[in-house]
Amino acid sequence: MANKSNKTRQRSSKFKGNKCSKKKVSDVTNGKEKKDVELSTSTLPTKITETQYPRHQYTDGYKTDEGTCSAYCILGNYGIIASRLGKHDHTNSVFQAEILAIKIAIEAASSLHRPITLLTDSLSSLMAILNPKSHHSIVREIQTLLLSHKHIHLKWLKAHVFYYDNECADQLTKEAITKGGLFFLPKPLSYLKAEIKSAALSIWRDNWDNRETGRSTHDIVPRVSNKPVGWNREELMIVTGHGPFPSCLHRFNLRTRDNCSRGEKGVPKHCTTKCRFTLSWHFQIPTVSFKLQWLKNIFTNYLSRTRLRLLMRFICDENNLIVEDIN
Repeated sequence: MANKSNKTRQRSSKFKGNKCSKKKVSDVTNGKEKKDVELSTSTLPTKITETQYPRHQYTDGYKTDEGTCSAYCILGNYGIIASRLGKHDHTNSVFQAEILAIKIAIEAASSLHRPITLLTDSLSSLMAILNPKSHHSIVREIQTLLLSHKHIHLKWLKAHVFYYDNECADQLTKEAITKGGLFFLPKPLSYLKAEIKSAALSIWRDNWDNRETGRSTHDIVPRVSNKPVGWNREELMIVTGHGPFPSCLHRFNLRTRDNCSRGEKGVPKHCTTKCRFTLSWHFQIPTVSFKLQWLKNIFTNYLSRTRLRLLMRFICDENNLIVEDIN
């Protein structure tokens, strides 16, 4: 009876030793006898026989300021059996690194004829592979490989929960920054969009600073930005001078003269500080040295902006009182 129980224990321990480990690092390395697995790839074999291949492989992608890297590894009972490291340009995305690592792992496992599961913590990569309408070139290649080798399966593994095998793949990916071979990948679409946006912003900035037109607006908004300034229609009329002002109407040949009814030049400053028809909404006349700061203060004060809007609505409604037109 004792011999029978000993044989049962030996069989169960043998089965546990061959089973692919999915334990956490804290479970595997518990106690004083823990040893770190050597992650160096210098002594790894170039070819793996089918009997040496376990049923699971792990892939990962990583990006730092030094570059983008991808890696996959195959772990056996005593550590890493095989791995491959790849380094990419710093402009490549993490998604590209993750998807390339999956492709390389599938190509490595395609020569075998036994069920193999590739585990990755990149859910976005798996969702892209599941999408039959994806236009990504590497994703399309992976879909073709999976259709041809149906013994290969993909599975998602939650990241940063300290699964030992997945942490080994993560560590290898970080080592690929210095040890990985160079892999060429096309620039991602996000990078190209950012470059085009930056170039367009640079041209816009140069035109805004060096052109002769729009100087009154440039004084208030000296820097170009994709963020709106938050002005409404009436406020834009005051800043740009494009509105129902005698000077603007005369410039576009809509009036014969650019003077207001009092005989002075009908510019926005006159309408907001001197014109007798807009007396109820007048602002105090600033000195020349404080004119710019005066304008900025108006557009940062809620009550001043409200007065400007009421003033412009009156000018639009009663334009015939302000504009002097002698035929």
